[in-house]
Amino acid sequence: MTPRIFPPKHLLLGLALVLLPTWVGSQPESEITQANQLYNQNQFQQAADLYERAIVGGRENGHLYFNLGNAYFRMGDVAGAVFNYARAQTLLPRDEDIKSNLEYVLRQTVDQLDGRKPHALDSMVFWVRDLNLKEHGIALLWINLAFWLALTVRLHHRTQILHTAAKVLLVLLVLALVSTGVRWQLESGRSFGVVLPKQIDVHSEWNTRTAALFQLHQGTLVSLAREKEHWVELELPDGKSGWTLKSNIAP
Repeated sequence: MTPRIFPPKHLLLGLALVLLPTWVGSQPESEITQANQLYNQNQFQQAADLYERAIVGGRENGHLYFNLGNAYFRMGDVAGAVFNYARAQTLLPRDEDIKSNLEYVLRQTVDQLDGRKPHALDSMVFWVRDLNLKEHGIALLWINLAFWLALTVRLHHRTQILHTAAKVLLVLLVLALVSTGVRWQLESGRSFGVVLPKQIDVHSEWNTRTAALFQLHQGTLVSLAREKEHWVELELPDGKSGWTLKSNIAP
């Protein structure tokens, strides 16, 4: 089966590559422009290096991570592709091309597992993952303005409609605050990683002398719980958890 990364997606991929410099505010001879040109010339490693440099320089967005994921996929680096598609999805959660590419490349891994653990509040504020942090912030701003406007008007016009509207807006404001906080944690906490080696043992404690509970393989997405010295605790949605060396996980 032809992956959705390739035809009939040429137009969409090309559009992302052409418009990306505008989205991140680059100059004509910028690293992004050069990276796009190198990508189109099948020089994927050089393109990836420039995309990475742009990200380190603070010019990151979902489209940049998407292109970087495509470059890694073309080089056969499954772990790099998975990691950058997942980062792109965090910033562009409703993008169908990112979702399709991530699902496809995960099917190329041994475990075929998206081990990102849902946030505890996901079931209550189910829209959290459908909006990125900027969109949550905009929604919070407008709901906050509407709430205070309703209160101001109610001081001069004490009607039942305004009283009810103020109560509804207060509930929405609390929900918006909670969901924005959850989204901020998801985007800033780096709560997921990707397995780098072909196979790793996941131990019951943070040392190699303890029992290996299970194995994971290259490209598997995992949730990151906590760190101790050179170790990190992994969590999977099915309840499994254990420790592995930080060097086994990107980032």
